[in-house]
Amino acid sequence: MKKVILVVFAAIVVIGMVACVPARDSDEDVIDEPMDEIVSFTGVISEISGTSAIVIPNEGEPIRSSGDKVSISIEEGAFEVGDIVIIVHSPEVMESYPLQINMISIEKVE
Repeated sequence: MKKVILVVFAAIVVIGMVACVPARDSDEDVIDEPMDEIVSFTGVISEISGTSAIVIPNEGEPIRSSGDKVSISIEEGAFEVGDIVIIVHSPEVMESYPLQINMISIEKVE
């Protein structure tokens, strides 16, 4: 009987500890990342389809070690094919083709 009570008590304690761990909000704002945890690259927009664009990073950009095209989301009508842009993003790169990133900002180079 004591063993059953001990097992039930231990299970309650474990469940209670797991329930107290805060869940990570998947909608957390990326802009809150520390500055040392963001990266950027410069490239040329090669394709636009609605709010999606393909950017070809310039030669020598570190992201080129993962791939030669990056898929991003843009505001419709804000950019044109051939625009040179600077893209700031979190360091994680999804190595699909084209590459996918968690973009923080995009700026057209004049």
